Amino acid sequence: MTSIQDFVTQGGQSVTAGEVGAFRNHLAAYKLKAEMLVSAGQVRLSEQSAFLLRYIEDVLDGVYVPGDFSALPDAVFAMRYLAKGVDIIPDSVPEIGYKDDAEVVHAVLLAHEKEYRSFSSCQKIGFDAFEA
Repeated sequence: MTSIQDFVTQGGQSVTAGEVGAFRNHLAAYKLKAEMLVSAGQVRLSEQSAFLLRYIEDVLDGVYVPGDFSALPDAVFAMRYLAKGVDIIPDSVPEIGYKDDAEVVHAVLLAHEKEYRSFSSCQKIGFDAFEA
């Protein structure tokens, strides 16, 4: 594992069931953050975040039953990381502020690629979140 993968794995493991449940109450704010990424020039990150948010919402609403139960807390961790304005590289740093956020989101997508592809197929989402 690379260090970013270790970071994501540890982060996902630190997310409690209560935190996953509480995430649902703040879903609208996370969706707004994902949409705002477009105006920050982060279109791909916005698309990937929207995909993960849809996954989280559908799992929490019982619309989709996951086959990989660690994919949900990892996705929640990634979205919470993205929502923080000050992280490894503060989002306000021009041109590179979202680099760490993008790496965290991408690492989650890759770690659970089979699960997210299955979700995408079942939900007939014509989006390939795994492209670079």
